Amino acid sequence: MVATGLDDSLCTNCGIPLDAKYFDESGVAELPGPSQDVVLARFQLVPQYCGTLEYFSQFTDLYARDPSRIETPGLEWVILANNRPLHPYLRLDRVLNPWGYGSFQFSVRLDEGTTLEFLVRRPALGTASGSGPFIAPFSTSIVLNIIGGPAPQTVKPVSMAQITPGKKLLIGAGSGQEWVTVTASTRRDFTAVFKNNHTGPVAVTGEMLTRVGGRIMGRYWYNAGYGELLTRRS
Repeated sequence: MVATGLDDSLCTNCGIPLDAKYFDESGVAELPGPSQDVVLARFQLVPQYCGTLEYFSQFTDLYARDPSRIETPGLEWVILANNRPLHPYLRLDRVLNPWGYGSFQFSVRLDEGTTLEFLVRRPALGTASGSGPFIAPFSTSIVLNIIGGPAPQTVKPVSMAQITPGKKLLIGAGSGQEWVTVTASTRRDFTAVFKNNHTGPVAVTGEMLTRVGGRIMGRYWYNAGYGELLTRRS
């Protein structure tokens, strides 16, 4: 009999153990504020286990309404392995793999004990990438000055079109620019908390994208090599 040298416990195509398990983690969250990020999915390999990341997908409620809106300048999608960007998915500015539509399979090896995170970052207002397609194509203005403070204020814009409770609005320009959330509205005015002072006429634009989601899938398995190493050390 001629020895083949093949390990019957490994897949002959990819070398992954046949008894490798799958991980599938996902999450949906509110759009993070400027200079903030949110972890959408997280998976941690236990000691003595290796793995591969094979799929990821992205969700925005803007894309769900309009599949042509794949670009997301103003948002950065990052996959981290032990707090380091995972090549080649270092910083995406678009929906590369839409949620619910599958994605191209790939295989990025994960070392023993890797902590894998899929997150979305949002740059600070006023930066080159601090605005993008999450800004709605409508805009209006408030004629009078706004004095910032902790109490809700009711203001009257030129137009109330698309301004409803729960809507996030970008108010003003320059260093005093801020996001506010509409808490109440009528046909003529809306109520919100304005932290900063604004000199009229005050620009008002609406935010369309309010929720983001991410999903990561892959495989993991016990690496006997690490167990043998620990045995030899002991």
